[in-house]
Amino acid sequence: MEAAAAKAWLVIYTKPRQEKKLAQRLMQAGYEVYLPTQRLKKRWSDRWKWVEMPLIPSHLFIQIVPQEREAVYYFPGFVRFLFWLKRPAQVPDAEIQTLKRWLNAVQPELAQDISFQAGQKVQVLTGPFQGQFAMIEEVGAKTLTVHLDELQLKIQLDLSCNALEVLSMS
Repeated sequence: MEAAAAKAWLVIYTKPRQEKKLAQRLMQAGYEVYLPTQRLKKRWSDRWKWVEMPLIPSHLFIQIVPQEREAVYYFPGFVRFLFWLKRPAQVPDAEIQTLKRWLNAVQPELAQDISFQAGQKVQVLTGPFQGQFAMIEEVGAKTLTVHLDELQLKIQLDLSCNALEVLSMS
C-alpha cells in the first residue's frame, strides 16, 4: 500500500518520433503511462490527413516509484529521465489531470464578445483550465495566447471553448 502512495509522475525524454512506441511498450510491461496527444490536420503532397501528434514532442509521463526507474532504462526508444535540481523531475498528479481534462474537453461553449488586451490578468471560468489564473500575452481573432501562472505554461486558448473573466488591475 505504501508503494502505491510513493508513486510519482516522472518525465521521460524519448528518441525523436518514438513517443507512441515507447508508451505502448511501457504499458505492455505494466507501467502506467500518459502520452498527451493532439489531433492535427497535416498536408501530404496529394491530400490532407488527421493525425495524432504528441503534445510535447519527445516527452511522455510515467507513474513509477522514483527509486525503481532503472527498470525503464533498457526499453527501446528511451533516452533519459528529466532531472530538476539533481533529482528526477516529478509532475504533480493535479497537473496530469489538468492536461487530461484539457485534451478531453469536447463541449465548446459560446464565444464571448469581450475585447481582450495583452497584459490583462484573467481567470478561466469554463473549459479544461477552469479556475486557473493567466496573463494574456497575445490576442488573435478567435484565440488568446496566455501564460498560466500556476502551471508555468504558455498556451493558446480557443475562445469558443473557454469563458474568461478579466480581473481588475489593482
